[in-house]
Amino acid sequence: MSYKALPDGLHIKDSSIAGQGVFAKVDIASGINLGRTHLIIDDVIHRTPLGGFINHSDAPNCLKYYEDGFYFLQTIKEIKAGEELFLKYSFYKVSK
Repeated sequence: MSYKALPDGLHIKDSSIAGQGVFAKVDIASGINLGRTHLIIDDVIHRTPLGGFINHSDAPNCLKYYEDGFYFLQTIKEIKAGEELFLKYSFYKVSK
């Protein structure tokens, strides 16, 4: 898999949740790998643009999984064009 800062079909725009977020430009099926969110270098976790702009939700439509030194984003629900993508944060403390 080659690296892209943001996969085709996604874009960053203003979010009513927090600043900016990642939104679908097209319908995206459940179970789709959208790309790398974080990588680990010398035990330090670094965010990619995809990982840096996705917002938190307690009812996410995506999940993060680890494989071969990278964290990836996968859809867990169908996402319609125009919808924001959400992830339940696991690296950061979320204040409400």
